[in-house]
Amino acid sequence: MRLRRKVCLLGAPGVGKTSLVRRFVECRFDQDHESLTAMQVSKGAVELGDISLEMMLWDPDGTEAWGQYNRSFISGASGLMFVVDATKPRTLDHLLEAQTKGRGFIGSRPAVLLVNKVDLTGDFALTKAQVDAASALNWHLVQASAKSGDNVDQAFTQLAELMLEVRKASA
Repeated sequence: MRLRRKVCLLGAPGVGKTSLVRRFVECRFDQDHESLTAMQVSKGAVELGDISLEMMLWDPDGTEAWGQYNRSFISGASGLMFVVDATKPRTLDHLLEAQTKGRGFIGSRPAVLLVNKVDLTGDFALTKAQVDAASALNWHLVQASAKSGDNVDQAFTQLAELMLEVRKASA
């Protein structure tokens, strides 16, 4: 069975949303990339048993961070990938604030909190309190690196599994 679902990537500018999408979809990493469009939609698939889940990955240009948190962007999304930079604690604070302000339309969709850039271990700066606050929101935390590829596929697979659980529960 083939399913297609919309997934929105949310996070502050520079956290690596586009790099994560490229790593997942194209198995590559570009150190220097330029955003040419305000919104890029890419297609990536996860195979789970007899189900092929095609994810339509909505990746907004990072320059308008707060513009991501609006009804039209998130409308119709089956899952959310929150992305933060492990070396910049403010990027997690940014998401926690957005979740508080936008709870009504972000809702209870399946969500993964992807902590990117963990390859920069010496620069890891997120606090336990921040991670605990995110965990309290039922975001499934995955530490990954778009650069090395570590855990990127696992993060998207975990989100796919969560989306399928919701589908089964509502059937």
